[in-house]
Amino acid sequence: MLVLAALAAWAFARRRTDGEAVLAAFPALHFLLLATGSAASPLIAAAGAWAYLAMRARARWSVAAVSLAGVIIPLTPLLAGAQIELRDLVRYGLVYVVGAGISFIPAAARRVAQPDAEPQQKPARTDGSVSDAELTEAAMELVRRATDAQEAALWKMDAHDATAQLRARSAPAGVAEPERRVALEGHPFRWAIDEQMPVHLQRGRRDLPSPWAAEMLLVPVDLPMGVLALAYPGVVPPGAEATALSAARHLSALVSLLRVRADSARAEARTAALRTAVLTLPGELELEPFARQLAEAVRSGLGAEGAAVALAPGVTGPFGRILHVAAEEGRAPRMASEFGDGDSRVALSIKHGVDLSYRDLRAEGELLPLLAPGEMWTAPPRSAAVIPLVADGEPLGAVAAWHPDPARFGTRELELLRDLRSIAPPPLRGTLRLDQVEQRASTDALTGLPNRATFESRMATAGAYFERYSRPFAILMLDVDFFKKFNDEHGHEVGDRVLKHVADLLRSSVRDVDLPARLGGEEFVVLMPETPLKHAGDAAERIRRSIEARPLISNGRALRITASVGVAACPESTSTPGDVLRLADESLYRAKASGRNRVSLAPKSGREQEI
Repeated sequence: MLVLAALAAWAFARRRTDGEAVLAAFPALHFLLLATGSAASPLIAAAGAWAYLAMRARARWSVAAVSLAGVIIPLTPLLAGAQIELRDLVRYGLVYVVGAGISFIPAAARRVAQPDAEPQQKPARTDGSVSDAELTEAAMELVRRATDAQEAALWKMDAHDATAQLRARSAPAGVAEPERRVALEGHPFRWAIDEQMPVHLQRGRRDLPSPWAAEMLLVPVDLPMGVLALAYPGVVPPGAEATALSAARHLSALVSLLRVRADSARAEARTAALRTAVLTLPGELELEPFARQLAEAVRSGLGAEGAAVALAPGVTGPFGRILHVAAEEGRAPRMASEFGDGDSRVALSIKHGVDLSYRDLRAEGELLPLLAPGEMWTAPPRSAAVIPLVADGEPLGAVAAWHPDPARFGTRELELLRDLRSIAPPPLRGTLRLDQVEQRASTDALTGLPNRATFESRMATAGAYFERYSRPFAILMLDVDFFKKFNDEHGHEVGDRVLKHVADLLRSSVRDVDLPARLGGEEFVVLMPETPLKHAGDAAERIRRSIEARPLISNGRALRITASVGVAACPESTSTPGDVLRLADESLYRAKASGRNRVSLAPKSGREQEI
């Protein structure tokens, strides 16, 4: 009996497919049943398990093998003159029928659960062509079938970081997938590449690249560097190596053709991006849409994962600014929106007016952000290119592109960037000048706060939102106490500094959604959307205390500044949006009449409330 068990184990170990393993175990299993009582054997359940596996293999021999097995056990003892009880025969037959029938249950269950399901297909390309990935996967399936392998995988070497990356794979459903990137140091893939000869691996102390495999065949492929890995659950069949060598040559040819097609597609993308830039950028008058169109042109033209447009320090403020990042959803980096000189590679390109290109950022010793400080990437870039945008010697900004794979931007991609550098700066300068004109038209020149016209526009919008959606808002009116004495006693220059000082404190004391503005003279106002009267009064008190607690230092002297504030809200002070500013002004007058340096609320009842 031990000999029979050893024979079954040997047949299983020498299998090439699971179906062959089941067929090879047939003699050993049934001789074991005959030796232990034929149809009355206590091991008869093993016959049902064998019938299940044989039918599950869905091979051409499955039905014949199960039928033959069904007559061997009762027929052999009968031919020898032995007696078999009817109940044992019935039990034996039921075991085979049940085992064979169970093998069809999973497939039937899937059909019941999805009666109208069609075979899954990958979405077709909109232009009707076949993608590179589909062609490569189809080729790998042909290779797998031709070599009689359980799994065929094509690996591409990355010389920059000494790793191998899985490019394509073909295997039946249920076969465990390997890791998609492996280190080459001491790896069997390295042996095939270095020797440029097939390597035959057998299971031993060390796991194979496909851990479940009993044997593997590794064949070098010219990609220029790659490996075709064929995995077998049993022995490598005769002739597989010669077939694999031929398949490797065909795969090399296919990859070369796909490379030519990809180069052609990239050339078309570069031409389209350049044409789009020439036609659209000069006509774009707004800064944000201009940056978006330029970034998208760079991204599509270079085949980059992402691209960004940045403004140089000093153009719109003391710091540089990232205007727009073009990337797939979830792939854009998180970072600061501003940068200073030397804070990033983009900043260096702008400062020195030089083009920067990197085949692999991992190889750079200096850990400098690409765009701005605090970068956090989903997939850190390895290829990168940056060009400054300069008009008449004046640095305006820069354009950057990146990709997570190394060496993605060659000579032609860099030529496109240089072409865009000659196209983009003039319209960018015009857009910046228009933006500055609009900024001056909407901003108070002295304090940098929005002016009266901007406030009145936002005020009208808040009133319209209240009338249509009943959304509340509040207004704070602020006046610097005894402002005239600063001009009379210290001069108008000090008076201007007082106004700037109050404006800075006001700007830092309100929310991002609030609008602080200067109405004129020493009067300021704050529009606070979605704010009830009580909360607006609390905010006004915080602003008043902040101004009182921070004197202005002038010529070594601390000039104490105070302010009076009036507050009104809609609908609590009035249900007419146009009356809120008037009520806030009246409340401000009462605060000044009551002794200044205080906050007064104007409720709808008209009664004065002080905080």
